[in-house]
Amino acid sequence: MTPSAPRTLAVELRPHCSTHWAATYYPMVATPAGRWADVTWALHQHLLPNTDHPREPARWLETRSPDSDHPCYAGHRGWATQLAAGYTAALAAYDAEPSEEPLWLEAARQLHDATIVVPAGQLSEWVLDDLQEATSRARD
Repeated sequence: MTPSAPRTLAVELRPHCSTHWAATYYPMVATPAGRWADVTWALHQHLLPNTDHPREPARWLETRSPDSDHPCYAGHRGWATQLAAGYTAALAAYDAEPSEEPLWLEAARQLHDATIVVPAGQLSEWVLDDLQEATSRARD
């Protein structure tokens, strides 16, 4: 698993409560199946107030710039300034991650084989499925 575009981050937007949404930033990684958000590494999260500005219905977007006028924020103009500030904070967290010593070839292969990248939005579905399964077993 390698960073596909280290300056491109995935942002999950989801309702947090009746007055706010949550924006969570993840690095993008290249996998044999294509580019995905590495949801095992949340770089930054902050709350966004509900606004009357129209937003795209998508729950995920890719951010590529600290400039709030960048086209990546076009569908979320009401939050563009906050999303761009979050991008800067997430990128700082990404850049601050200490670099690891190079792994021996076998250790790198084992790490790669043990790594699972979950497609955007899939993790919450898995958690809900597991919860429903556990609840069903508890009733039996």
